[in-house]
Amino acid sequence: MMTLTTPQRPRDLTRRLTLLSLLWLGSACILRAENVTLTDGQVYANTTLRKAGSNVMIQVVMPGGGSMEMGLPLARIAKVSFAEPPELDKASEAASSGNATEVLALTEAFVAKQGDLKELPGSWWPQMARLRLYALAASGKDADAASLAREIGAINNPSSESLARGGALFGPLASGDTAAVVVGAKALPAIGGDAGSALAQLALGRALLAKKDFAGAIRAFLTIKVFYPSPAMLQPAALLGAVKAYEGLKDDKRTVSTLNEIVENYSASPQATEAKKMIEALPKP
Repeated sequence: MMTLTTPQRPRDLTRRLTLLSLLWLGSACILRAENVTLTDGQVYANTTLRKAGSNVMIQVVMPGGGSMEMGLPLARIAKVSFAEPPELDKASEAASSGNATEVLALTEAFVAKQGDLKELPGSWWPQMARLRLYALAASGKDADAASLAREIGAINNPSSESLARGGALFGPLASGDTAAVVVGAKALPAIGGDAGSALAQLALGRALLAKKDFAGAIRAFLTIKVFYPSPAMLQPAALLGAVKAYEGLKDDKRTVSTLNEIVENYSASPQATEAKKMIEALPKP
């Protein structure tokens, strides 16, 4: 005997599609946006986004009620309006004083969770990731800095490319391949570059320090101080590197003056804590 079924109403289908969409989202990175503007001018307000392969899935309200997901290639999205993360201002302020420890704490969750959508025009991820990269490099977390640099390099723009190239040098630095760092640093301009060059000079200075090329290390570290005052977070790390190079040259006068410079100008930095200990350990006159 054949059983007849009642045709499914459109609204019931919409509800099922919505439920399937919610189940499909699972633990994916989902971001809420105030507006999503497409290249054809169409705007979707107060919606959510997530990455699925090469597409961005956005929630679309259906005419009959309910909602469903629509997949769009990244090229069709002109701009996304996200609310500014509250951690950004705090991290920027901490970075200006060289407080890498606080920057790492403020940026960790955001950078880890929102990297899937870092290429969206309007994403705050590049700014947060840049601050985190400086903090990792300044803190001597070389392998983590290199890993994040690779993620930044996936964003297709000149600024990201330079940061990625400079940050990538901390990979061989972590493994002790100082020769690769020296060669890689030459691929970025020592003077007249940008933040990527500053990162490269920090990695170069540390590599030359490990090779006991103290004069070369000082040149690299002081290049950051003179030619790249921003990002400020790299300054105390460069100055402490210069201190260790001055120690290698047994230049006590410059060692002491640079230690005092770190304490006076970057008191919130982790390097200031180390500098204070080093000052206290100096022979008393």
